[in-house]
Amino acid sequence: MKSNLILYPLIAMAALTFLVTAHLYFVQRKAIKKWDVKYGFFKTYEGDRPEYLQAARDHYKNIFQLPILFYVWTGILFMMGNVDTLDLSLAWLFVASRYLHSGIRIIDHTKLLHRSSVFIAGWFVLLFAWGKLLFDLLFSYS
Repeated sequence: MKSNLILYPLIAMAALTFLVTAHLYFVQRKAIKKWDVKYGFFKTYEGDRPEYLQAARDHYKNIFQLPILFYVWTGILFMMGNVDTLDLSLAWLFVASRYLHSGIRIIDHTKLLHRSSVFIAGWFVLLFAWGKLLFDLLFSYS
């Protein structure tokens, strides 16, 4: 299998990051226009803020946490040039979990059980992916 195929889920993850960033921008504009927050709030991000703005900010912060391990993992696979069907499937599963997680956060961030279930599923996919990489490094390349 061509190793460049692993770049497609990576690009999809990057696209999600851009979408979440745009979502935060529009939520911030909404908060300013509705006078739900003072413009000065954005200097230090301290003070009163509406729940919907806090939820969007938390979502934005989350998109830079667990996916970092995904980016590193896909980068290593690409550089090694050894991507198989399982690796590609795991990559797409993780990306799907992040899109679903983001959808839940944007539509109704209060659905904690749904959101956390999807998060945990994605976490296990990524854990398995890193375990497979370690196994491949220890036993397939020696």
